[in-house]
Amino acid sequence: MRIVILGDFHLRPEDYEQTRAAMEDVAACKPDLIVPLGDFGSQGKIGSIAGLEESEPFLRLPGVPLRPILGNHDLELESGNGKQPKGTMRERFLRMFQLDRPYGVLEYDDIRLFFASTEPQRPDSCYDVQEVFATDEQFAWLSAKLKERPGVPVIFFTHAPPVGSGLRTVPRVHVRSTNAYLDENHDPYRWYRLFRHSPEIVLWFSAHYHLSHIHPDSSTYRFGTRFFITGVHGAGFTRDGMRQSRIVDIGEQSVAVRTLDHIKRAVTDEGGWRHEGPLRSLIAKPGVSLSRVGSFPVGEAPAIRGGIVPLSPDRCLVSTEDGFTWEAEPEVEAVFGTCHIGPALTAVGASEERIWFAWGRSVGCSDRRSPWRFVRAANGDWPFVKRQLEEEADAMAVRPEGGAWVAAGPDLWKVVPEHGALSAARMVRLPERSVGLTADGSFVWSVADSGTVYRYEEGQPAFQPVMEGVRAWDSWRGFCAAITIGNGGTTLLSADGLTRYAVSLPAPLREDDGGSLQVVCLGNHHLLALVGGQVYFAIANRQIVSKLDTTDGYAAAVSRAYAVERDGTCRTFYLSVRHDDPVVRPTLQLWEASLHD
Repeated sequence: MRIVILGDFHLRPEDYEQTRAAMEDVAACKPDLIVPLGDFGSQGKIGSIAGLEESEPFLRLPGVPLRPILGNHDLELESGNGKQPKGTMRERFLRMFQLDRPYGVLEYDDIRLFFASTEPQRPDSCYDVQEVFATDEQFAWLSAKLKERPGVPVIFFTHAPPVGSGLRTVPRVHVRSTNAYLDENHDPYRWYRLFRHSPEIVLWFSAHYHLSHIHPDSSTYRFGTRFFITGVHGAGFTRDGMRQSRIVDIGEQSVAVRTLDHIKRAVTDEGGWRHEGPLRSLIAKPGVSLSRVGSFPVGEAPAIRGGIVPLSPDRCLVSTEDGFTWEAEPEVEAVFGTCHIGPALTAVGASEERIWFAWGRSVGCSDRRSPWRFVRAANGDWPFVKRQLEEEADAMAVRPEGGAWVAAGPDLWKVVPEHGALSAARMVRLPERSVGLTADGSFVWSVADSGTVYRYEEGQPAFQPVMEGVRAWDSWRGFCAAITIGNGGTTLLSADGLTRYAVSLPAPLREDDGGSLQVVCLGNHHLLALVGGQVYFAIANRQIVSKLDTTDGYAAAVSRAYAVERDGTCRTFYLSVRHDDPVVRPTLQLWEASLHD
C-alpha cells in the first residue's frame, strides 16, 4: 500500500501551474490513497467554501481516492465570533468528499488509518481562531475507536502535531500565537496521553509548520510512536525553500517513509525512514515502551565508557574521549562548563560533595558546588586537589561513605580528603589486575581482565571470587548485573540477595566488543546493556528485552539518570551517541522507559 500525504494545501493563482505539476508528481507515484492535511485555497478564499472548491480540481487530478482533513485556516472564519455560520465548511466538506464526518477511520485487514480534523471553537473559549481545535465529541469517538481492534497498528493524521511529539516548531509564529499543537489552549495533554498509552499508534503525520523533511527534528520517536512533519508543495508558502510531500510505503515485510520532492520532481530518501518487518512489528511489546525524550550535542567527542555521571535531577557530567568533563543540563539542552581539560580520564564519579577523577597515576577531586570547579583556562591546573599513586589507576569507584576506591597496579587504594589534601591508604591486594570497580553499600566489586568478578568488604583480609566469565558488571542498591558469554550467546544476568534471572540478548558478542561493553543496574531487575554500540533495555524477571532505536549513530556510554521511582527503579537513563555523519557532533540523549499492560 502506498499513501501520499500532502501538507498545507495553500494556493496562489499565479502558481497554479506549480500546483498542477505537484499533483502530476503525486500521480506519477501511483498511490493507493492521498491524504491532504488541510488549509485549502488561496488568500481571500481559504476558510470558505470557495477555498475548498478552488482546491478540489487539483486534488482530483491524480484520479486516486482521497481522505482529507480540515486545517486551522479552514475553520478560522467560523471559530469564536467568526462571521461565517458554524457548520458551513463541515457541510460542504462532507458532501464534496462523500464523508460521514470530518474525522474518522479507514479500516483494513492489517492496518487502521485515523483522521482527526479541525473544528470551530465556541465563542466563550476561543483564544486564537487559528488553533487546531477538536471537540470533546471527536476526541471521545477516536479514543473509543482505538480500543476496538487492540494489536492492530494505527497511523494517525492530524493538521498540527500533538504536544510531546518533539517535532520542530516555528517559535515566532505558532508558538507565539499559541497554536503550535493540537488543542493547545484547551486540553493538549489528552493527545499526549493518547499516543503515550496506545501502543498501536506507530506512525503519526502532521503538517502546519510549512517546514521540510531535512531537519533533524522533522521526524521524532516518542513512547513507541514515530512522528513526521509534512512539507508544502508551493514555493510561496515554504519556510525553508523546500517543496516536499510525504510517501508511506507499507509492504508485507517492510515500512518506509520517503520524500516526494517537488523541486527535483522525484522520490528521495531525504528525511526518510525505513523499518524491516511488518507494520505490526512496530507495536511496542507488552510491558515497556522506550522513548527518547531529549537529545543535544555535548562537546566534540563521545563519552568514555562509564563517563556519564548523574549529579542531580537536572545535571550530569559527560567525560569525553578528547579530555573534557562537561557539566550539562539536559532539560534546557545546555552545557555550562568543563570540570577538567587534559588527558582522557580513566574514570569519573561524583559523591554528594565532590567530583572525582582518575587519570594516569593521579586521582583528584573538586568541590561540585563551587563555581571554581570549572576549568576556565585551556592550560589550567585541574583539579586543585590531587594525589599521585605509585602505579597507574586502572579503575575507580566513589565510596558511599566518602572518598574513592582506586585500583592501581596490584593494589586497591582508599583515597579520602583530609585537611585540604588527599590521603591514600593501600587497603588490600587485588587477586588480578582490575579493569572495573563498582562500589555499592559496604562492598566494592572488581572485574578482572580474565572475566572473574571479586568482592571485597572493608575490614576483611582479601577479595573473594564471585563469578567467572563476566565481560561487564554493575551493582546498585543491592542489585547486581552482568554480561556474560557462553554457548555462542550473550546473556544478561540480574541478581539480588535471593533471586537470579538470566535473559538472552539478540546481539552476539564479538571479540572486539570489550571496550564498548557496559551494563547498568536500574533496580528491581531492570537493566541497560551496551554491546557493540547497540543499547538494550531489559526487565530480567519478566524476560523482556527491547533494543533502543539509535539508528542515527552508535552508543559509546550509558548511565542511570538521577530520578528514581517509588518502587526503587530508575526508568530514565542517558546515552552518549556517536553519529554516522561526522558533521553531526556526539549527542547526550535522555531516554525514558514506561511500563504498560
